[in-house]
Amino acid sequence: MQAEDRIIHFSAELIHPPVQHKKDVLQRLYFDLSQTRTANYDSTDFSNPMQPRFYSRRGKKTQSVALFLPDRAVLLEEWADISLSDFLERVREVATKTLSARGIPRYLAHTATIRSTFALTHFEDARVFLLDHACAQRERIAPFFMRPVSTGGLRFVLPETNEDPGMLYVTIESFRHSQNEVFVEVKGIFGRQQVDAENISVILDNIRLVRAFITNRVGPYLDQYDETQEPLL
Repeated sequence: MQAEDRIIHFSAELIHPPVQHKKDVLQRLYFDLSQTRTANYDSTDFSNPMQPRFYSRRGKKTQSVALFLPDRAVLLEEWADISLSDFLERVREVATKTLSARGIPRYLAHTATIRSTFALTHFEDARVFLLDHACAQRERIAPFFMRPVSTGGLRFVLPETNEDPGMLYVTIESFRHSQNEVFVEVKGIFGRQQVDAENISVILDNIRLVRAFITNRVGPYLDQYDETQEPLL
């Protein structure tokens, strides 16, 4: 496979006790974030009173969103054009300032999701690579499903342990936007440790953990199959 994957999505959910939305509070929060380098958004949308959001759009697909629900703040980077370090700084600013602005003592849990793609070296079709080669499903799917397969792949759930924090949900599929790329999503759910304003670094460390799992675990797992050989039967 290619040496590095391509990150296309970052997101984090910061889950807290339910609070009532107050437009003036969120407007002040928007202003405070606009004074930062990494967490300034271009616009606000209060049309849905239960889901106000801050957002920026760049180009046709790339967008940054901070969505506020009664029990959580959700940060999204779709078709991401920022680095992991910039996303971490954005999370730090939004997480810290949201606690202060909304009078929330701490986050009860948080999640981190990263999606990326790996370009294959020895296969032109990621469906063939995953289903026929890695999973040995050649000629074993079509006779039963009797329909074309547009995407297919693997899903794993890795429970939290004393040594490995967070439950990880791992999805590996053929990428529908590019024939020779493998799509990977890893979502980590972290609920053991509540996080106050003094310990936002815990959230950042867990986002790094998700990123490291893709780089150090999923990448080598896929690379073992990306070889010049006949598909497995």
